[in-house]
Amino acid sequence: MAETDRKILVLYNVAFAAEKEFFENLSRNYGFKCVIKHTRESVQEDYLDAEIIIGQPNPKYLKKAEKLKWVQLSSAGADHVADASLYANADVILTNSSGVYGKPIAEHVFAMILAFNRNLMQYERNRQNCIWAPVLPMRDIYGSTMCIIGLGDIGSEVAIRGKAFGARIIAVKRTVGNCPPYVDELYGTDDIDKVLPRADYVVLALPNTPETREILSEERIAMLKPEAFIVNVGRGSAICQEALIRALQEGRVAGAGLDVTEPEPLPAESPLWKMPNVIITSHTSGFSAQNWNRHAEIISENLARYVEGKPLINRVDFMAKY
Repeated sequence: MAETDRKILVLYNVAFAAEKEFFENLSRNYGFKCVIKHTRESVQEDYLDAEIIIGQPNPKYLKKAEKLKWVQLSSAGADHVADASLYANADVILTNSSGVYGKPIAEHVFAMILAFNRNLMQYERNRQNCIWAPVLPMRDIYGSTMCIIGLGDIGSEVAIRGKAFGARIIAVKRTVGNCPPYVDELYGTDDIDKVLPRADYVVLALPNTPETREILSEERIAMLKPEAFIVNVGRGSAICQEALIRALQEGRVAGAGLDVTEPEPLPAESPLWKMPNVIITSHTSGFSAQNWNRHAEIISENLARYVEGKPLINRVDFMAKY
């Protein structure tokens, strides 16, 4: 097969800009033909002769992509395509964009916490009605205890910022190694029940896997302080949503900041929409004008490694789903 026949299919969307000039340079440098399409406009024929796919592929088209060797996702989450049975070739390499979204998502986490702590939602309602009045009480991050479930790229960036705010950082992760300097206490998932009752803030930064589904179960929500504020920026499946709704309605938790829900979009009839102590954003916490530069670095690094036959960064384990 001539080099000019080697094809990269680039699939862009609202969260992945895929700048044309960048991919034109890649084509010249490495001898690939780049085809750029919006994910919604791609069809089965686009996949047939692709050796590499960059972006968010449609899972239903992957089975017939017989030349496919590598998929570079534009997302950090990989559960939607981390299934070997979706592919024509069992040895397809799957890599994600871990490292792109951690910083903006961490800022979003603290935007939610600060808005809740300083009663900004009620102040905004007061502004609309020309009401000048204190809204009390207010809360501090300083001196609080923050429990971060999932210490990957996102969780680590949250921990760094939480530590700078003066919180005590307790982190829970699947594999416990050395405790980083921005974490005060590090535990494995088997010990999650020991730390939840101590948390003033619970931040979930988890991928969607069978092990993480409803990790914040009804029983674990019941362990939380009534003053606890829950933030979910991973996947909606990590929380038993009906149990969360009941706990919020009954005042057994103080509030929640949800960038992800189950299902998405959140149905209009969900009680969460009407709760004054709930902040909802539409799975957009990772959006940032700087993301493309971080995407470009990962794509450039991995394509160079791919051409040279070296191991790729951010490789996804099909068994673990991340």
